[in-house]
Amino acid sequence: MVNVHLDKITKKFGDVLAVDNVTLDIADGELFTLLGPSGCGKTTILRIIAGLEYPDSGRIFFENEDVTFKKSYERNVAMVFQNYALWPHMTVFDNIAFGLKIKKIPKNEIKERVKKVLDLVQLSGLENRYPTQLSGGQQQRVALARALVVEPKLLLLDEPLSNLDAKLRIEMREEIKRIQKSLKITTVYVTHDQEESMSISDRIAILDKGKVLQIGTPKEIYERPRNVFIASFIGRSSILKGIVKDITNNYVTVSLGTYTIKGVITSDINVKPGASVAVIFRPEDFELEPKSGHYNIIEGDVDMNMFLGSYQYVRLNLENNSKILIKLSPDTDIKLGTKLKVFIRADQVNILPWES
Repeated sequence: MVNVHLDKITKKFGDVLAVDNVTLDIADGELFTLLGPSGCGKTTILRIIAGLEYPDSGRIFFENEDVTFKKSYERNVAMVFQNYALWPHMTVFDNIAFGLKIKKIPKNEIKERVKKVLDLVQLSGLENRYPTQLSGGQQQRVALARALVVEPKLLLLDEPLSNLDAKLRIEMREEIKRIQKSLKITTVYVTHDQEESMSISDRIAILDKGKVLQIGTPKEIYERPRNVFIASFIGRSSILKGIVKDITNNYVTVSLGTYTIKGVITSDINVKPGASVAVIFRPEDFELEPKSGHYNIIEGDVDMNMFLGSYQYVRLNLENNSKILIKLSPDTDIKLGTKLKVFIRADQVNILPWES
């Protein structure tokens, strides 16, 4: 296994700045996810780690070894591509064994290692089938097995679940996490799916336009986003623009027209009285009955109600024509056009500098 350090990596394609001065540390045995919208640079970073692209500037280290310009086959990494890249004329066994044959591993050892990895990905008994005889999930497992059988010190996964249907994606991400933790292999995972990244990652790096905006655990990023882009990209949020009236310790009082809201700001993020700020509400943080603590009270007209099985979303239209989304239990009786009063604790409202 290995820890990975990227030091000020920059990569351009013509006039397009794909990766902009990125520095990352990925711990030994960690499942680290690069998350962001299409075109943010996450796959380019993965390909640079793999040795399929070279940076224009910056260095890459595996442990203390500089591998910046080493060939991909010299790095002992394995990559699972988005389209699986299986050989259609080869059986499952031969697809998985291909890398071992290239390395001239003895036949008996190849059989043993392929059998072991087939058991790991739960494909025992399918070794004589061809890729066209497999489901999408089974093909994905073959691609994963082919990567793992060569015993890499680093596993790279480039949106491996994007071709699967919703139910199978959930099953396969649980399977990937199980395998990764059982092998304790350092893994870098690329996706644009927020829920996928939150469910499997030890830590996540949020990227946009080639830059790393925030690194943290799923909980840290969800509960304390560093900017409005992250707050809107991760999960669902209602974001309203307000003006700072007062700051006491880390609590900020914000004017939202007819409303005054109290929220929290991360101590190293600087805002001042009179500044425009974004007030971030998560739908699930609202309550119909306040408990202990300092609560904000918001009242509005119900103008939308979406029943989604285990919960329902309700949208409130406030007096200033702002709208907020609230997540409630499915058995709460809510009627369109009625007034609804909701409560949210001050420490659950994030205040961030306003970004146009």
